[in-house]
Amino acid sequence: MEYFRLDHPPDRLILCNRLNCEDIADYLEGNERGRESFACAAHTSSVRHASVLPKGVPSVEPQRPVA
Repeated sequence: MEYFRLDHPPDRLILCNRLNCEDIADYLEGNERGRESFACAAHTSSVRHASVLPKGVPSVEPQRPVA
């Protein structure tokens, strides 16, 4: 798993992908299969704070589940 600091576009905020979480994402997480997800500080598995991680840019926009 790789972890990156998430920089939000100036015109919107990206939310955490975890089920029933609407917190602002701090992390971009990439797994060994190339899949990316957004996570807030409460849901990341990173042991390092986002501020010390390198910047990351997602390759695709994740789909938010429709409630």
